[in-house]
Amino acid sequence: MPIDNLKALLKLKQEIRPFELLGRSLAYNPYLPRLSLEQLKRPKETPLAHALLALDLRQDLEQFLKNLQKAQESQALALLLDFTPLYAKEPSLEMLDLLGYVRRLCTKPLISKDLIVDRYQILEALVYGVDALVLDPSLLQKDLKDMLAYTTHLGLLGIVQVASVADLKNAILARARALYIVQDFKEILQLVPQGLVILKDLNNPPIDPTNSYGVDGLVLWG
Repeated sequence: MPIDNLKALLKLKQEIRPFELLGRSLAYNPYLPRLSLEQLKRPKETPLAHALLALDLRQDLEQFLKNLQKAQESQALALLLDFTPLYAKEPSLEMLDLLGYVRRLCTKPLISKDLIVDRYQILEALVYGVDALVLDPSLLQKDLKDMLAYTTHLGLLGIVQVASVADLKNAILARARALYIVQDFKEILQLVPQGLVILKDLNNPPIDPTNSYGVDGLVLWG
């Protein structure tokens, strides 16, 4: 089970580098968050949504580096790294070190989509140079508000994933300011309060005024 594999890896990492030690490493951390809510928000006079590129972490390293170079040279505002498929089997520590590797090679802001269930993961993301985190209400449930607040406290941009009306309700109660709508977009969009930054997947590129309607950023999966 993905969650079981995540918990096993998280336990191992906490044994190697406890939370307190991880926190002290921030004293010499060279990375500062580079993505703000205002940067992600689409200017009203702009007809096209921002492009966000999602990279497939399941590819071999050589292909991944080629795609990373293309992403670096693109006009995309930021990159989204989705770690969730990797928990189908027990992931290695080296796999998660990929975050630091990408941070050194790419100047674009990084958005991490992971199975986040513990504050340790949020602090670790900051240490590795992540700029924003996608938080899943179905995993965090009643802890969503506290985890979102902790993300913001560390200077990272918190983006709440919304796959249902219940997720949207929880995101609003948690005072989320950015949403990533992954299903039933049109139905949910009608219920979203004004003023929130909205991201969604784009299944049929390119970006145009029609698919940009109602959103600030479109996630392109390569």
